[in-house]
Amino acid sequence: MGNKIKKKETNQLITKFEVESKLDILVEGQTNNSKQLKDIQDDLQKGFIGLAIRNQELFEINQKLEEQLEMITEEFNQIRKEREEKEIRKQARANRKRLPKRDPMTREIYNELIKATEGPTYINLRTRIAFCILAITGIRINELLPLKVEQLQTLVQESWIEIDRSKRGPSNHKAFLTKEGKKIIEDRKNDFQLLFLMKEPNAYVFISETNHFKKLRREVITTNINNVMHKVSRIFSGQPNITSHSFRIGYITQLWKDTKDIEFVKQTIGHRRLDTTSTYVNKLSDQERQERISQID
Repeated sequence: MGNKIKKKETNQLITKFEVESKLDILVEGQTNNSKQLKDIQDDLQKGFIGLAIRNQELFEINQKLEEQLEMITEEFNQIRKEREEKEIRKQARANRKRLPKRDPMTREIYNELIKATEGPTYINLRTRIAFCILAITGIRINELLPLKVEQLQTLVQESWIEIDRSKRGPSNHKAFLTKEGKKIIEDRKNDFQLLFLMKEPNAYVFISETNHFKKLRREVITTNINNVMHKVSRIFSGQPNITSHSFRIGYITQLWKDTKDIEFVKQTIGHRRLDTTSTYVNKLSDQERQERISQID
């Protein structure tokens, strides 16, 4: 009986040990599983953080690309707009009404212009001086307007005048008188002396009678000069088409005849392109123009 009890107790101890061992295994397995889960969780968390960082980087890159695309699109639209405007200007030039060919100024016509403006008024004096300067310098009519008395004093005393260019070319230019130009200045000596007595050296030459401190508007002096020229043109047979620009044509033509150097004429008159100068030269054939241009090039 005693042996049975001992055997039973022994079996119970073994069973209890086996249960505890199995429990330990389960606990250890659970611990290992928890650790693995923790590792997996950490890995997943790191992965999500990496994805978030990468996503932010991609977002910033996308923003930069969008900004670059916007800039490129803006530049492209600007270039396209400029091309369209250029094409419009080109078409406008092609379709504009061409003015009749203007005749060059001659000494005979110039003398008649001076006669037509004889008189004591300031407008007469102003117009005669304008004709004189246009004839001896070949400048554009709007380049008359910035001239001051001191510049004309230099012209009379030293035979040169500084011109502020209104278009392309050097911003300022010294025009020197030819022998013919000096004769024309001498003929108008009294007009210049009267002007010097009337005005201070820093005063504008071409002003209105009512406002002596403001430059004359281009439209006013252009109308004044062209009206006189249209009247004078009727005196001559064939009624030459002369305007204020005829002085420039005549000056360039005469300078070419005197020098036969079209590059010198170009620099003197303030043109940027040689073929522009050549088109002004009166009675110079297309073949001669091309030969002159080829020699310079």
